[in-house]
Amino acid sequence: MRKDIGILLLAGFLFFIYGNWILSITSPDEGRNAYAALHMLKSGDWIAPYYNCKPRFAKPPLLYWLTALFFKVFGINEFAARLTSGLAATFTSVVIYLIVRDFFSKEKALLAGLTFALFIHTWVEARAVVPEMLLVFFSTLGVYLFLKGKILRGWLALALAFLTKGPVGVILPLAVVFLWKLSEGGKNIKQQLKEFFIRTFHPLGILIFVLVGGSWYFAMLAHFGWEYFYKFFVVENIARFTGQAHQHPYPWWYYIPIFLLSVVLFIPVLVKVIFNFERKFLPPLLWFIFVFIFYSLAKNKLHHYILFAYPPVAIILAHYVSKTYLKRVMVLGSTLLGLLLIAALWFEQQRFVPKAVEYLKKENPPTLVFYKDENSAIVFYLYRCIPIVENRNKLPPEGFLITKEKHLKDLKNFNCKVVVEGREFGKREVLCKFVK
Repeated sequence: MRKDIGILLLAGFLFFIYGNWILSITSPDEGRNAYAALHMLKSGDWIAPYYNCKPRFAKPPLLYWLTALFFKVFGINEFAARLTSGLAATFTSVVIYLIVRDFFSKEKALLAGLTFALFIHTWVEARAVVPEMLLVFFSTLGVYLFLKGKILRGWLALALAFLTKGPVGVILPLAVVFLWKLSEGGKNIKQQLKEFFIRTFHPLGILIFVLVGGSWYFAMLAHFGWEYFYKFFVVENIARFTGQAHQHPYPWWYYIPIFLLSVVLFIPVLVKVIFNFERKFLPPLLWFIFVFIFYSLAKNKLHHYILFAYPPVAIILAHYVSKTYLKRVMVLGSTLLGLLLIAALWFEQQRFVPKAVEYLKKENPPTLVFYKDENSAIVFYLYRCIPIVENRNKLPPEGFLITKEKHLKDLKNFNCKVVVEGREFGKREVLCKFVK
């Protein structure tokens, strides 16, 4: 087992961590999360997250806490900022190994962990300052512990998932465990549901969850009151799921191409699974189907929401993949990852953020604003609050502004000299020195 774990850790470093420093921090999510972590470290306030001089209610604190810890150990840099996600992805592959070893086949356990490491989508999310990969780790760990009958440890894992992303860190793993038990058959649904609740909702387990997972929420409610409850639980969770807060309203089939692209190295194996499926893999299949449908039904969709559907896919595919095929895919995957990292290095040279940060740190202008734009990476690197101005008439008399290139036409009557320009994901941005 030690050798297998060592192989998974090595694969995790290669596929989930190596090169995570190539790209500067991106906007919007990475910059906001990295800033919140940096603010906690610098201010000493480990309860209330802040971004750009305002409370950040969008996410719970565990990602911020761990990122701040790595900032303390490794310095304030991209490697430290993204290390939490890389380690979480690596440890998720280890948990997948344990699930297969304990519930399916010792011989296929290592293949399952390595299969997960070869899903292309995970390479991206493991190199991002976002909470999703950490959520996947604690959720998958919770599923494993509940299935093993380690109920109290399972609730601790779910408490940490709750501190990572909120209610989905509890609802989805518990649903997966129930579906897993249900698919094993042997009793009627009513009896299984009764036994599930009696066994799972242990009073001491609930207490552990409330103390560990709920303490921070209680502190936030005490500090910010109804404003926090409404913003996080109502807007960020319920309203975004139901579509009342439309931020990413993609179609129902949004995750299908994302999934197929992620598992593209295993398409031949996937076809084999479809035509030769064995009933013993029904539990992980239900896990995948439930998570996939859950997020497909949500009115707001983002590509990284679907990550919790990948562990069961790795579990199933591992039983249909040969060692020879996996070795070939490891070589192909390593080559593809290398090409992607080279492409990232090239793109970094074209980016706006590193050039703008270098210029602004040198000039340190007293007045700097965003005009019809926001780049959270700039806020993080400068560690300063930057106002966002939507109306050109409300711009200060002079100073520097950051805006999208397309908005320069709004400033044609201004004396606006472009001093830095570059590409960002989906847009071109400029830094202007202006006088009204």
